[in-house]
Amino acid sequence: MGNIAPETVLAWQKLYSAVALLAAICSACAALKTCYDVRTGVLRPPQKSVAGWLFWLPRVWLHFQLAYFLGFPSILAIAVLYAHYIGFAAFVPS
Repeated sequence: MGNIAPETVLAWQKLYSAVALLAAICSACAALKTCYDVRTGVLRPPQKSVAGWLFWLPRVWLHFQLAYFLGFPSILAIAVLYAHYIGFAAFVPS
């Protein structure tokens, strides 16, 4: 592997940090939506049964994952637009 220009490394660092920030925002929004759905009764917790809790927790996790997954197209679109803003040529090692 040859020398990589510092501008290329900086471009990749900016892109990865932007995607990490977007993923954190998406995760926070998915967590808020899941909490809201639990509070409003969309995902009702079981009353007394331990087995009910054991089946309910994976449902909550799946609900969170689906909410996060629905935000993925936004992350992808913003990342591509950001890479376009920086310039796709900046990401090619020279």
